[in-house]
Amino acid sequence: MTRIIQYGLAIEAILNIAGAILFILYPNWCLSFAIAPSPKNITSGIPPSSALLWQVYGALVLALTVPLVLCIPDSKAIAEKRRIVFATLIAGEVFLEAILLWHVFQPDNSGFTSTSLILSAAFLLPALSWHTFAAYIRPGLMNSDSGPSTGATKKTL
Repeated sequence: MTRIIQYGLAIEAILNIAGAILFILYPNWCLSFAIAPSPKNITSGIPPSSALLWQVYGALVLALTVPLVLCIPDSKAIAEKRRIVFATLIAGEVFLEAILLWHVFQPDNSGFTSTSLILSAAFLLPALSWHTFAAYIRPGLMNSDSGPSTGATKKTL
């Protein structure tokens, strides 16, 4: 079972790194597809504050990718580490979904187009589904192939 989760973690890490590098190096290009034109000045570009926050988001994606990468190698205690990482990612994705969907219903207050808000929420769903599936529906995927982890074994008298 560990191979499945290892491949999933590796694929997710690669996608995160690729996306985060784009976010950090080309924030204006990334945001040009999402920012709604200002009614006051339609010709205005991406606000520098938005570009900076997008770069910060990219840095956070990179930071959260480090624990994913550290959970790829197999070890006896890896299941607990993977559960903690996945629980953290699930929490973040749920909160991001809530914020995005909240703004879907009031796009004029967000500065983003409705389409970009809906697409952002939709693009988070595969990661949220994968993390939820692996952590709660098939938690055995988290286990090591080299034997049960110390926290998962039952002690009997």
